[in-house]
Amino acid sequence: MLAACGSKAPPAMPQQPVEVKAVTVEPSSTITYADKVGEVRGSQEVDLRARVGGILLKTHFEDGALVQEGQMLFSIDAREYRAQVNSARAQVASAEANLYRARQDVARYQPLLADEAISRQVYDNAVATASQAQAQVDASRAALQESQLGLDYAEVRAPMRGRIGAAQVFPGGLVTAGQTVLATISSDDPAWVYFTISESELLEFERRNQSRALAADDPMRVVQLILSDGSVYPLPGRINFSDRALDATTGTYKLRAEFPNPDHRLLPGLFARVRGTGSTLENALIIPDRAVQEQLGRYFLTVVGEGDKAEMRPVTLGQRFGNRQVILSGLEAGDRVVVEGIQKARPGTPLKVVPVKLEEFDRPAADAGAGTAAAPAAAPAGTT
Repeated sequence: MLAACGSKAPPAMPQQPVEVKAVTVEPSSTITYADKVGEVRGSQEVDLRARVGGILLKTHFEDGALVQEGQMLFSIDAREYRAQVNSARAQVASAEANLYRARQDVARYQPLLADEAISRQVYDNAVATASQAQAQVDASRAALQESQLGLDYAEVRAPMRGRIGAAQVFPGGLVTAGQTVLATISSDDPAWVYFTISESELLEFERRNQSRALAADDPMRVVQLILSDGSVYPLPGRINFSDRALDATTGTYKLRAEFPNPDHRLLPGLFARVRGTGSTLENALIIPDRAVQEQLGRYFLTVVGEGDKAEMRPVTLGQRFGNRQVILSGLEAGDRVVVEGIQKARPGTPLKVVPVKLEEFDRPAADAGAGTAAAPAAAPAGTT
């Protein structure tokens, strides 16, 4: 017991360094961007309705196929309209015969009038009859054209080039003129993508551009499309429409981008992200957004301090775009910010620093910008 009381406690083991990954902050010039969820629609969408009624005889296309302008799509029973055309032609022939007879009377009476062999009234009556016959010919020809239109409308043709949906009426079904939707055609080249920006983003854009009108080819109008699988659509788009007013119920402002779609890859109904450029930042300090920690409404970063020990530092955040965060104050050029292993790097903990680059933490395009709040997705087309 006496020997035990006299022994000394063993020295404490030194704390082992914690391995972390850190990014060295360097000032850089950066163009911010913002991603907005958009919906792809056809630039033209037409519901096909027959101009005449009748029984549908046949469809001349495959559901979902690409159709050309003027291509035959549906045939409606046209026997009734064909009979009307034949009747109208007969009326035209009768009216033309009456006109020929009336003109012959005028030609025969004219020399007799000069010799005073007939009265002026007889001649005038013949001229009036010829005029009435001419009017009857014109009316019967118009009736023939109208009946011919009915016959032509019995063949429903594509009004434009595009992709047609499934037929809504099948052979043997009754088609009501002007009411029954036969099918829908969408022209998806070019494709239109609708998206919205918030009221605050619109005001920020107006303030930054100070009512400057943007040309049609201005880079602020050019946007990219990020598809749902993370791939970038290869052809850039352009903002070609901005709404006349904000939506009072949602507080958002609608925009539309036009994308070339020669391969028909963009189908109506697809959801994608519209990426537009924002402002240019000079000498900005940028870090991955995953390094930011929030506590009670304040923001902190874990940095590698003196002696390679962890240090908690309060910062002021600026714009965020994609998965990158701008730091306005609290950092200096050359500081090393911990981006992986933050939970183990408590203040004062010795660190084993593995340097990494900012680009290594860029998320796939589909995920980037999920919470962007940097700048409007692109310039409103009608904004001045």
